[in-house]
Amino acid sequence: MQNITPCLFALFLTNLCLHLSSAADELYYVCGTTGNYTVNSTYSSNLKTLTSSLSTEAVAEQGFYENTIGTAPDQISGLVLCRGDVNSSICGDCLLQSIQDVMNVCPYAKEATIYYDFCLLRYSNQQFLNSTDNLNQIIMYNTQNVTSSVISGWDPSNNTVKNNFNTMVNTLFTSVSDHAAYNSRKRFGTGVINITASLPVTYGLSQCTPDFSNNTCRACLQDLIDEMPKYFSGHQGGRILGVRCSVRYEIYTFFSGNPDEQIGTISETTPPDSTSSPSKGEYSTPDCLCIITGIFAEKYVILIPLLLA
Repeated sequence: MQNITPCLFALFLTNLCLHLSSAADELYYVCGTTGNYTVNSTYSSNLKTLTSSLSTEAVAEQGFYENTIGTAPDQISGLVLCRGDVNSSICGDCLLQSIQDVMNVCPYAKEATIYYDFCLLRYSNQQFLNSTDNLNQIIMYNTQNVTSSVISGWDPSNNTVKNNFNTMVNTLFTSVSDHAAYNSRKRFGTGVINITASLPVTYGLSQCTPDFSNNTCRACLQDLIDEMPKYFSGHQGGRILGVRCSVRYEIYTFFSGNPDEQIGTISETTPPDSTSSPSKGEYSTPDCLCIITGIFAEKYVILIPLLLA
């Protein structure tokens, strides 16, 4: 587990459980507070049936599946989603790992969410499948700051240069999110932008759950895009992940295959291997994690870093 720099608990309005794991691909998990179940209970049996169906059907359904098992008070709903650029083998392996891990990190919790680079799993005794709320958002930023070697003339006090970079990232996400919402059945899109020599080539990814309508997906992504300057200004990359939609950008390639959207002049490059993990020098466990139960949630935990590594 990586050490976290000193943080200030600005707001602590819920006792959601957040941890950083030593697992290579696991990003984080959230154990809910809606109660616990016992061994050999009906809820325990329903959970096993649910997770088995989710992992099996998701691979068959191109990386997404949701289901509800049982009747109240032992009813449980869940969904799984694999990143849109991974193949069925990676998707299946990630989902099996998530089921195994979540039982260890959130033992007997009736509600849990666990995220990896390549997949996510959420289940709850509360019905959430009909909701468009982007539950359990986590904000993670690249620990590498933008420097003059990355952007010519970069000066943290120079708002013009900073705004130019932020505007470029926003332009990228407008294109990538439009593709995910309106041109992809998976509700998944990737892109790259290179519009001026003074700014770095930047890569982006947007994804929604495929059951979202075009406009619902686009609105979910726009909410995240609007939040990005607040958290990521001055950082080489960042991501906001949620159960329903997610975004990420970096100044290096991190997705598999050719980008769906290309803005500006892009050199021919070999697509990266989606099974490889970025080195710690490029992207590592963030110094700041913000967990939000919904876009307009009333309860959330937020950590504000006082120092950067």
